[in-house]
Order: sequence, then structure tokens, then C-alpha cells
Amino acid sequence: MKITFLVNQFIRISGGNRGLFEYANRLSVLGHEVRWFVMPPRIKWYRMDKKWAAWSKGVEVFPPSTVDWMENRIPIEILQMARPGLLPEADVFVATAWQTAQFAARLAPGAGQKFYFVQHHESIWVRDRSQADSTYRLPYRIIVISTWLKDLMKTQYNQDAQVLVTPVNRDVFYPEGRARLTPLRVCMLHHDYDWKGYRDGIRAVQTAREAGTEVELVVFGEKLEDPAPLFRDAGFEFEYHYRPTKDHLRRVYSSSDVYLCPSWYEGLGMPAMEAMACGAALVTTDTGGCRDYALHEETALVSPPRDPKALSLNLLRILRDEPLRLRLAERGTAKVLEFDWDANCRQLAEIFQEAVRDERS
Repeated sequence: MKITFLVNQFIRISGGNRGLFEYANRLSVLGHEVRWFVMPPRIKWYRMDKKWAAWSKGVEVFPPSTVDWMENRIPIEILQMARPGLLPEADVFVATAWQTAQFAARLAPGAGQKFYFVQHHESIWVRDRSQADSTYRLPYRIIVISTWLKDLMKTQYNQDAQVLVTPVNRDVFYPEGRARLTPLRVCMLHHDYDWKGYRDGIRAVQTAREAGTEVELVVFGEKLEDPAPLFRDAGFEFEYHYRPTKDHLRRVYSSSDVYLCPSWYEGLGMPAMEAMACGAALVTTDTGGCRDYALHEETALVSPPRDPKALSLNLLRILRDEPLRLRLAERGTAKVLEFDWDANCRQLAEIFQEAVRDERS
């Protein structure tokens, strides 16, 4: 099959992008002709020279192995203008965000059977909420990455969806040289979106410190190169990693005893799953998407979103109760490893092939 993926941007270090590219890579290995396109960057229209240069360029191509955190094995092709004619004819077209689903409505039938790979309920947090919301009502075949998203698509948009929980890449994320360190290390993602709950997470760590529990905070992120503002806001300094590569991130996860996820909602939550695969115990809010792997008292400690006090109590509990922490870490690792890339890719290829057969029959 000829399969086209269209993403909104590729430079961001996100679990969603990593997951999509893993599918693209593996489908290519299975013998399918896969191409990966990126929506055009915003052009400052008052710069006519750049405008016409973009028109003439058409598509800018980044060869394989140029994005170290994502390991792209197929070229990344960046559309320089939002022109549907720049996309090739294919059997299957995969939209991956609301902007790409909106763009796909303009594509000719030859672009392929249209799929919408929904990785988050974007209309609850993006600026153009109504536009994002409208894309879930388009006549596409929908694939989602969590049971929460499947239920949401049905109840809010009357759309049936197939679930493919994104697996962790076991070749990248695994326990590496874990050693018992003092004090205990708590890992967390920094992001400037309010709904990522970073401030709630910091408050939970502050509460642990104020309660006399020794804890070493480890933060990684892609938004802020200089962590000085984060240190000022927290009232203390901590270990910070800016845009870590996949191997670097594995070492960060593996050195951590606890992964703290304070998000208000997540389509799935790959960083939490990656940390669990590396042996960290999970303390998380009920993000919706985490329900496929974060089972309270079984594989994680789960608290309501936007409730820093409840999150703090769970963090304190797991830091003070070593048997609980070790048990949740062990069961959490086993849980996330139930999701398998080979099985998912076979299922995805079958979903695509069935759609193509239905169209041709």
C-alpha cells in the first residue's frame, strides 16, 4: 500500500510524534510505501521574497536519521505551502492533528482513504476550539490511542473509533543501571501549557520537602533552555534536562524512583509509560488517557486532576512506603509492556487494507 502521513510539526519532542513515526517506520519495513509530510511553517506574508521562494520550493526534504530523538528512517517532507496538490496519490491518507484533518477535507479522492489518528481531544485546550471540534465530525475513519478517547468520540461526536494504545519502544526505554540513590528521585515533565499541570506537580514536591521528606527533583522539557525561571518559581534548584535525546531520556527515567504526572488530561501519556518501562513508580492524576495503564493501587497511585493536595498526599505516600513503591513499579512495568508494537502494526495494516478493499469492491 501507499500510505501518506501528514503531521502538524515534527521538531517537537513529543510522545505523539514518536509514536506516529514508529508506525511509519515499521509499516515501511513491512513493505509499504510510506511518506511523511509536515504542514507548512507559518510565513510572514509581508516578506514577499520568502513567499515566492516557498512557492517555488514546493517541498523541503530532510533525509533519514536527521532527528536524533525520533530516529526517522524515512525522509521528512515539509510542505512549503498549504497546497493539496503537493501531496502524492496514495491508498491511505492519515491525518494526525486537527489542522491536518481540516486540510485533508480539500484533498482529491486520489490522496487515499482518509483516516484520522486522534491522539488527544484537542478541542478542550487549543486556541481554535470550535475548528478542532468540527474535525471530529468529518467523515473519516477514526483511530484513537486510548479507551478514554474512544468513549469520548462516541459520546460527544457519535463516531465509532478503533483503539490502538501506543506501546513503549522497548528497544529504547528499559531499566538501565538502576541503583538505589539517596535521596529518592522524582521525575517530571516541564511544559508551559496550563493543562500539563506543571505548577501542581511543583507544589506536590514542595509539600514533600516541607514535610521533611528528602526528595531530588529531576525535570526535563523542550520549551525552556535556561531553567533559572523555573528555579525561581519553585524556590529551589533542581536537575534539569533540555530536549534530551531518546538515550538521554532513558537514563533520566532509569535514575528516577518516581515519575510524577500532574496533567489535567492526556490522550494517553507516553512520558509516564516510558518512565514506567524504565522502572519508575507512577504517581499521576486521572488524565483520562492514563486509564489504560494507571490502575489505582495496582500499577500507580491516581488522584483527581487539578487537586494538588491529593497529588501531594499520593507523592508523600509513595516516597515513604518503599514496599508500595517497589510493588507499583514492578507491576507498572509489566502493565505497559503488555502493549506490543508488532501486534499494533499488524492491526493497523489490516485496518488500512480493509478500508482499501472496501473502496475497491
